[in-house]
Amino acid sequence: MARKNTNEELWLEVSAAGVYRDLSAGATGAVDTQAVSGQADVVLGTGEGSSFSIGDIVRIGGGNVAEWAEVETVATDTLTLVSLLAFTHEVNEAVVEQESVDLGAVSEDGITRETTVERTEIRAATQASAYANLTTSVGQRLTWNLLNHSLENVMIALGLDETNIHGAGSAADPDVADLLANDMGGLGNHALWFTGALNDGSDFEIQGWAAEFDPNQTLTYLRGQAVLLPIAADVQHIRYITPLT
Repeated sequence: MARKNTNEELWLEVSAAGVYRDLSAGATGAVDTQAVSGQADVVLGTGEGSSFSIGDIVRIGGGNVAEWAEVETVATDTLTLVSLLAFTHEVNEAVVEQESVDLGAVSEDGITRETTVERTEIRAATQASAYANLTTSVGQRLTWNLLNHSLENVMIALGLDETNIHGAGSAADPDVADLLANDMGGLGNHALWFTGALNDGSDFEIQGWAAEFDPNQTLTYLRGQAVLLPIAADVQHIRYITPLT
């Protein structure tokens, strides 16, 4: 994507925001041959490729080196991905189909991408200026506020599993969401995403992989005003994608 250096490159809008999470009863497999960073395919175990389809979003690996990719083609047990791998994945790492969940409207404050870098200044006795500035740690974070005050969004804003909501949604058996302190911030294998567009119509998806949800929040319930649900998560890796498929 070459620079235009015109007002066509002004960010125009945020169109949607949500999470990727493992799909219940979705396709699963495991890396059968080491998949190296920069390659575009993943080889699965014998017979495992048949469970996946073109267009599937998959999680490859887990923890801080998990990454998310879209399947472009399936040939027997080889998944060719739309984009190149960011990380190297070893044999037996999980490959799991995910689902995309739109969390609803974002407040007018928009979405914040934050990068923090800690640097150590190295000085030498032989010169007055700093000899070097070494990067010691990097943090990345995505945050936004949701307008849609559903029980599901209350749960995910606290890093809780929304599938633990129970009830039939009736007066006799109401829906119940328990905000269990011991489980807060414990959601794993999730990625955040949001989409938007530039002034020239170019569309983007920005992903935050391996999200670690921050349940710190203060909510004030008032009359006649929206109650904003904060989504805040530290992420291990951010990927920009344009154009969208």
